[in-house]
Amino acid sequence: MENPPIVIDNGSYEIKFGPSTNKVPFRALNALAKDKFGTSYLSNHIKNIKDISSVTFRRPHELGQLTLWELESCIWDYCLFNPSEFDGFDLKEGKGHHLVASESCMTLPELSKHADQVIFEEYEFDSLFKSPVAVFVPFTKSYQGKMRTISGKDEDADVAISDPDDKTFTSKESINQMNSNNDYHDFQLVIDSGFDCTWIIPVLKGIPYYKAVKKLDIGGRFLTGLLKETLSFRHYNMMDETILVNNIKEKCLFVSPVSYFDSFKSKNKHIVEYVLPDFQTSFIGYVRHPREEDSPLPADAQTIALTDELFTIPETFFHPEISQIIKPGIVEAILESLSMLPEIVRPLMIGNIVCTGGNFNLPNFSQRLARELQRQLPTDWTCHVSVPEGDCTLFGWEVMSQFTETESYRRARVTREEYYEHGPDWCTKHRFGYQNWI
Repeated sequence: MENPPIVIDNGSYEIKFGPSTNKVPFRALNALAKDKFGTSYLSNHIKNIKDISSVTFRRPHELGQLTLWELESCIWDYCLFNPSEFDGFDLKEGKGHHLVASESCMTLPELSKHADQVIFEEYEFDSLFKSPVAVFVPFTKSYQGKMRTISGKDEDADVAISDPDDKTFTSKESINQMNSNNDYHDFQLVIDSGFDCTWIIPVLKGIPYYKAVKKLDIGGRFLTGLLKETLSFRHYNMMDETILVNNIKEKCLFVSPVSYFDSFKSKNKHIVEYVLPDFQTSFIGYVRHPREEDSPLPADAQTIALTDELFTIPETFFHPEISQIIKPGIVEAILESLSMLPEIVRPLMIGNIVCTGGNFNLPNFSQRLARELQRQLPTDWTCHVSVPEGDCTLFGWEVMSQFTETESYRRARVTREEYYEHGPDWCTKHRFGYQNWI
């Protein structure tokens, strides 16, 4: 009996990995950090840095492409052969194991070829299937997690939560799909908003429709950088405080539920006080709870009061001009992608939007997206947005592990024997690359 496939969601901020039989993946930061004393920290060791000021990062991904396999292979070694840190998980060797990995959409063919060479020649996995996360999302007919479905129309804007026993995805048109013999949903528009950027990927019959794929250059890295600049201008100089500002972003920011102007009117109701680290009682700072406002802070404590920064920074998804970027926002990018699809499938795609990626952990993001998108659509179309109930960061890994149970996976994977017979160029051109579909 073959071992369960190893699933690696190779995100540019964090790697999620583990056997497909695991309920929850292991997580490791995809970076190398150096502190101001010159000490280097790999992956999760970054969390042990005591003095987080002036920490610099080196990441294997540049502009969304995996370019630095010298560093990435060190991080993979740390993840796969390190039982002391990952609850006894130790691959020992790649032989005898199958790999399912994610890669960036529109990966350059030469870089995709490098990945195949490392996986088959260095790690010697028995087989490989790799694809953008969006390709795995439709293969969720038997998905066990809970999904929230948000409707763009006010009259049915209640949030529906689907049970694992229920059929997960949304629109009325997709009910017929459930009765088909395929192990995937026929029509889905996947929005993957991660660390580097946001991808809008229509998936028809399990295949991305690459002519209509759109990329928005706003992601988690951009939000952190913009928050750094804003805090440095208004409060203290934080341009070198990447870890601290990233923590503030994750703990405090939210998307305006109705509109930017609506939240701006009541910005004083949303004030959040963040206590900066003093490196004695706290190394990364914390949000001061409103009930604790009467309790005294340490005498030398420094705090910053966050007001409209809380919702102005994420508002750049909808209005990039806030940050001097003259490009379309996420709603315009979705509409542009729709306009390139065959006309007959457009209402189906709008009724089956699925959101994944860490940025959808921002409160109100999916609800606001559904509402803004519905305003731009014909009146007889209904926008349905599905978002996972738990941590959106892990949804990609969960659907990838679900995919390993399908017949499609067993037919599509490339074995090491095929790789050595046909070569890396064949793998990229005929199996994993996007060139054939354009």
